[in-house]
Amino acid sequence: MAIEVFHGASIPKELSSAAMEFLWAKWRTLSATKALTLQRLTEESTHPLRDNSIFMTSVGDDFVHLYVGQAVQDALGANPTGQLLSAGTNPIARDLLELYRHTAKNLVPSFVRTTGPRLSDGDIWQGLVLPIRLTEGVVVLVCYLEQVSHHREVYEYLFQNAPDAMVVASPICNDVGDALDGWVVMINDAARRLLNFRDSIANLRLKQLPALASVDFSFKLHPPVGTGKSVRTVAGPDFRIDVIRFANVFALVMRGDHSGSQQPRVDGAPALAPI
Repeated sequence: MAIEVFHGASIPKELSSAAMEFLWAKWRTLSATKALTLQRLTEESTHPLRDNSIFMTSVGDDFVHLYVGQAVQDALGANPTGQLLSAGTNPIARDLLELYRHTAKNLVPSFVRTTGPRLSDGDIWQGLVLPIRLTEGVVVLVCYLEQVSHHREVYEYLFQNAPDAMVVASPICNDVGDALDGWVVMINDAARRLLNFRDSIANLRLKQLPALASVDFSFKLHPPVGTGKSVRTVAGPDFRIDVIRFANVFALVMRGDHSGSQQPRVDGAPALAPI
């Protein structure tokens, strides 16, 4: 199968979200008290249940989409409401059909994870399939889905542990669109050591850092960069700085020069090894 499925009375704690835990517990409670209905299961809560859900009903051995939440539509790039599952172009439709048949037949919830060509590289869809029996032979499935990306936690780790000193800032501009300074939004550990900075970055501007006060990294905000980026190099007091401009922020990557000698310290900070 192109999907990963867990059937049974529990879901993996390390994978589930607060919304999934809430739905799972609510389904079990309503089912045990014989009060399980679509309305009661999906009624308003603090979690965006409907936006991230698909409601399906059994039609023989197939299933038809009764409702598709807006978040799911946006991820799919389509609204399959009214379509049979078997008639769709989803490459994992056959595996999903097998999962839904199992869930409808046994009336036992399932936890599912999958990737697919409609998702961004590295993203995963995971969710619950919760059965609700309407009449003999007719079951409604509530499929709650979340799109999960692990990019941020990986990027955060790589940024903080990078050997190069890096600072990311949001441009501060004058009235003609020249970016002359920047609000610091991220600073990694190497940059803190190089700049001898140990405080919070709240309300911190680049020019308030002594080692960067005289650096001319100015650039024009217009024309915009778009989705690409531009790089140029400027001179720092004891190191060179690559200014990498993105659409909404810019980054300073600070490195030693190519002289082959050990770089001097900045305000007592440890020196960077030459590159």
